[in-house]
Amino acid sequence: MYARVWRFGILPGKTEEFDALVKSIVPVWKRMAGFRGLLVMRTGPGEMLDGTVISTWETMEELRGSENKTFQETVVRVLSFCEPHPSMREEHVVISEYPSQGVSDITAID
Repeated sequence: MYARVWRFGILPGKTEEFDALVKSIVPVWKRMAGFRGLLVMRTGPGEMLDGTVISTWETMEELRGSENKTFQETVVRVLSFCEPHPSMREEHVVISEYPSQGVSDITAID
């Protein structure tokens, strides 16, 4: 399994927009080949928040294949809520101890 790990600073007053956007992309990712799961975290409450998005994929090819037009449009929208120069990297998942959960069972936690 492979992961895309994205870290960034969320601009003051943009957390609700950030949360809504991330929730809106979950149904799209669920339909993508190789998608295994998503973990979205942010610090808060506060004026300047940090966010981390970790998406997991069965293979590196499927992870990279997820970088389609929809992904690129989402990145542009997310960046409008964030400080410049986020970091994004690909990682090999060595161990995952999360309970087994089908992709269709993923839900947003408020």
